[in-house]
Amino acid sequence: MNRAALLLFVLVGCCLQVLRAEEEEDAPATDAPADVRVVVSHLCHFKKPLQDPTDLDDDQYCDCDVHNSPAGLPEVQIDCRKHQLGDEFWQESSEQLPQGTVRLDLSRNALTVVPRLVGEQLRYLNLGHNQITTIPDKVFGNVSLLEELDLSSNRIEMLGTDALAGLPNLKLIDLSSNLIAKIEVNAFSNALHLSQLRLSNNSLGAFFNRTEADLYLRLGVTNRLAVLEMERCNLTDINLSSGVGLERALLGYNRLQQLSKLPKQLAYLDISGTPIRSLPAKFLPHLLHLESLILQDMPILYTLEEYALYGLPRLSMLNLQGSRNLSTIHPHVFGQNVIRNETDTELKRLILKGTNIRTLNSTLQFAFENLRLLDIRGAPLRCDCQLRWLRELPNLMTLGVCVKPNALRDKRFGTIDPHQFQCRAEQFWIYTVFNVLLAILLIILVSIGIFLIVRAIRPKPHVQLRTVGANSPYARVTIEPNRAEIL
Repeated sequence: MNRAALLLFVLVGCCLQVLRAEEEEDAPATDAPADVRVVVSHLCHFKKPLQDPTDLDDDQYCDCDVHNSPAGLPEVQIDCRKHQLGDEFWQESSEQLPQGTVRLDLSRNALTVVPRLVGEQLRYLNLGHNQITTIPDKVFGNVSLLEELDLSSNRIEMLGTDALAGLPNLKLIDLSSNLIAKIEVNAFSNALHLSQLRLSNNSLGAFFNRTEADLYLRLGVTNRLAVLEMERCNLTDINLSSGVGLERALLGYNRLQQLSKLPKQLAYLDISGTPIRSLPAKFLPHLLHLESLILQDMPILYTLEEYALYGLPRLSMLNLQGSRNLSTIHPHVFGQNVIRNETDTELKRLILKGTNIRTLNSTLQFAFENLRLLDIRGAPLRCDCQLRWLRELPNLMTLGVCVKPNALRDKRFGTIDPHQFQCRAEQFWIYTVFNVLLAILLIILVSIGIFLIVRAIRPKPHVQLRTVGANSPYARVTIEPNRAEIL
């Protein structure tokens, strides 16, 4: 009886489980609990609003990340790099960004136009490495809090006056590596807080070279601009006189012949790659606040002339690395006032790596009193008595290897004792042979000369000396007057 009841109970339980399974199969499937609201935007997909982003690589959405700001508010960062997004992705005239979006990266896609975005808190926008050709007027009007805008590596040809309208908080704009050949007047006047401007790798040479107008006055740049990058723009000259707040200027790899119109408070100047044979005295103006001067990779620079670095009292770092033809630094390159101890220099780092410097004049020791690092690696140093003064400077770390004389070849400059810097004439076999040949040639020439002199004063064999006597036909004849009448 008990066994029959137990068997009946098991059969009833199995039937109930089968019925429950059938009900679950018939019920609609749900991916999330009932108390969780699914939010889907055009760029991001969130299971929980601003808390649990999906980072699936095989979906159609960008990578969206949410974190709390220092103030405790949620912030959204959207990464759409390499998502093959084209112009057709933006279905509406304006794209509403998720609430709290502070960063949007749309670089390395296939965009040809700038999308119109709406984001009250967007501060960083990257549109670099696309195929954008123009920037429509007021296209950024709905992202007024934007602070950084990257439009590098596109195909932009011109920048209009109202292209940056509505961006009063913009601090950095990168327009490098485009095809910009023209910038309209006051194009940056709307960016009142612009502090960094990058225009490198654009064809701006013809635009700036045909006018002497100040860049600040022409483009509407304010004095808040602290960093200007205009490398490889084919410039021959540039006027930055009104740049009261400019601290760093990168003007390398242009065709500059003179830089006389620079702001006095400039602290960092890079003119690497400039094709000049020598750095003359008036190439740079007196920059009283300049601390770093970069002259790397100067292909045909041979000499730093007298007074070339005069008027730079705060210069602490001079970099000439890679200027492979540089062989001479004038003893008075900092001016004669330094030698007379009338003025001091603040030079602490001198980079001569990869140059053709063989020696340095001892007069430079007055300018090297505060020098702490001298990098002269790769230069053909002649470690003789003319460089002994450099080894004796206190608190100086010199990086370099001696090439001559043979006794010090391949030895580190800083490990050689000062007394080993001696001037000894090295005689190589080629010089010995040359001297012997020269001596033999001189002996031969002297012998030939003596022979010719002796032969010249010696009488010739066919010449006969005869005595002139009374009976000689060459004797003197006297004709008397009376006898002359008879004749």
